Amino acid sequence: MVDCFDRITVQMTELALEPVRLLGQRAMLHAVSLRTVSNGRRFAVTIEKRLSGDGKMAGFIWKLDELAPSGEILPEGATAALPVDKAFADAETAYWSAVDRLCQITQG
Repeated sequence: MVDCFDRITVQMTELALEPVRLLGQRAMLHAVSLRTVSNGRRFAVTIEKRLSGDGKMAGFIWKLDELAPSGEILPEGATAALPVDKAFADAETAYWSAVDRLCQITQG
């Protein structure tokens, strides 16, 4: 049986992922950024469409930037990005890859 806290967590995750899913569904969207907190630190997770040389969709990439409490990118903060030779076919898969990397950064 799933308790109330688990249901709320699942619902909040679904709400947070909505912009990422829309990125994959809407041609007019190029990128989305989500702010998240991890171990007391703030990060922007950006998922972006990567286009091929002929302008067609080639996949999705991600970037992480640590943020100051005011919301600006910390110049000395942690950053990470998907290697330039990689891309994901699905925006949500790219997001979860970024979250995995974020966990590595914040856990040491």
